[in-house]
Amino acid sequence: KGEEAVSKELKQIHLRDTFEPVSPKSLSTEEKKAALESHLFLKQKRDMSVKGRMVAGGDKQRGTIPKIEASSPTVATESVLLTATIDATEQREVATIDIPNAFVQTKIENEEDKVVMRLRGRLAELMVMIAPEVYSTFIIINKKGESVLYVRLKNALYGILKAALLFYKKLVRDLESIGFELNPYDPCVANKMIAGKQMTLCWHVDDMKISHRDVEVVDDMIL
Repeated sequence: KGEEAVSKELKQIHLRDTFEPVSPKSLSTEEKKAALESHLFLKQKRDMSVKGRMVAGGDKQRGTIPKIEASSPTVATESVLLTATIDATEQREVATIDIPNAFVQTKIENEEDKVVMRLRGRLAELMVMIAPEVYSTFIIINKKGESVLYVRLKNALYGILKAALLFYKKLVRDLESIGFELNPYDPCVANKMIAGKQMTLCWHVDDMKISHRDVEVVDDMIL
């Protein structure tokens, strides 16, 4: 079950064009040392199914990126309480959602943010099995006898320090493109008039609260 969950997660990451394989010969010793380690966590759900989640070990980035360049805004507690009060007063329909695969859907646009990550052992082997035509010529065996695959991240991945901020910027662009306006006092609250009534969104990274008087409008927003 674990290996099946890992393969499913790696296939999804590959299909989203997240990785660009890198030849070890093209990397300097310093670049190899700075490469982020890959981790894949397994979680067993209540229905006994197993889910995999790949994470980049962003600990090596700490101290190399100023905090202001890596921190993402998050909704203020007061904003959540105030909007909830408005929702109740106006008898709005309310939904809370988790935006699926939020980070891995976010393209990294600046070349300097496309960090190198290292996959080791079975992870590297499974990645090659998923797309041998892409990765097979880049895998090597290290001195410990482990399979190693270096990749450059083209999408934000959980664990890299800028992931949340990159996703925030993408989400704001997407919301503004469909007519939402950010609240001037909280950058994680947005409003739009739909069918003569106000829709309000507030979010903490990839968790969002949506409210509107019409349940169908809320459902359409989720879809």
